[in-house]
Amino acid sequence: MHHLACAFSAKGHEVHVLYSKFPGENFNFETPYKVHWAFHYNFATINFNFLSYAKELRSLIQEEKFDVVHGNAEEAYHFGLIARLNRAAYVFTSHAPNIPTTGMLKGMGRPIKFLKSINTYLLRQAMIEANHIIAFSQFSRNLIVKGLGEKFIEKVKVIPPGLDDSWFDVDRNKAFPKQILFWGRIEEEKGLPELFHALKTVAKKINGVKLILVGEGNRLQEYKSRVANLNLTDHVEFTGWKTSAEIQNICSESSLAVFPSRIESFGLSVIEAMASTIPVVASRGGAISENIVDGVTGKLVPVKNSDALAEAIISVLEDPSSAEKMAKSARSTIQQKFSWGQAAESTLRLYEETLSK
Repeated sequence: MHHLACAFSAKGHEVHVLYSKFPGENFNFETPYKVHWAFHYNFATINFNFLSYAKELRSLIQEEKFDVVHGNAEEAYHFGLIARLNRAAYVFTSHAPNIPTTGMLKGMGRPIKFLKSINTYLLRQAMIEANHIIAFSQFSRNLIVKGLGEKFIEKVKVIPPGLDDSWFDVDRNKAFPKQILFWGRIEEEKGLPELFHALKTVAKKINGVKLILVGEGNRLQEYKSRVANLNLTDHVEFTGWKTSAEIQNICSESSLAVFPSRIESFGLSVIEAMASTIPVVASRGGAISENIVDGVTGKLVPVKNSDALAEAIISVLEDPSSAEKMAKSARSTIQQKFSWGQAAESTLRLYEETLSK
């Protein structure tokens, strides 16, 4: 939201952003837009921010007379009602497009599941009330329509987000020829079990190959044990969480980025890698194939296929000149498609369309 708000401000629009903080927290930072604060409240697994956000928005909209209210999480539960009462448009950006039914009745006998279902209910209602819903990919759009129902198909629009310019400035002149990089959550849906089995094959073919895994997640300890059981300890390094700048530095030292996700609603890490001019091997999971042309801007393999993944990794490492050609083509594609200026223009057009109805 910060980058989009900055892009709106640069185009001369007055922008207000409502953030949340815990009581007693203090933040001091400069932005080209006006910042407001709601209190952050969680109890068990329930996000109660929607109450403080509603309170703040009711006050702000009466004072500022907003034309558009834009939400992006369950905190926006009351935004549709508040916007309607004040004759404003309401747009919602979905970051979690896989929208299940709430499951509240089924969860009655299981307290934790029931509490989580309340958050799902808040999120669904925040989306249902919107005049338009923004998805980051066609795959995400399809999931949203499937979750909410076909009657919402005209409401859901695809507007890709922008990308931080720093990813286009990565200097890869010092790349190590046998270093593979992954960054993201350390979870099963990221396809890491397939990557480990593929690496077993790659290590037999290419001496000294090294896989750097950046990120944290629930499977971290399990996957460290799995790597040891596969006798890959010398070939794998778990770094934990890293900043974007630190990941970019590792990119500059790596010859290949691999993302074997089983499903991705957008695939931000893939886009970042392509922007940084590092060759990419990825699965066809979810939205990834919307942004990679196989053999032109990267290599695509079937989901959950460790043999195909190993073959693609080996082909890139053994033919660096072809890999670099793909990487340069990928960077050009991403630079044209993912900018915050373009995202702002598309979003503003959607605002105008919504206000005209």
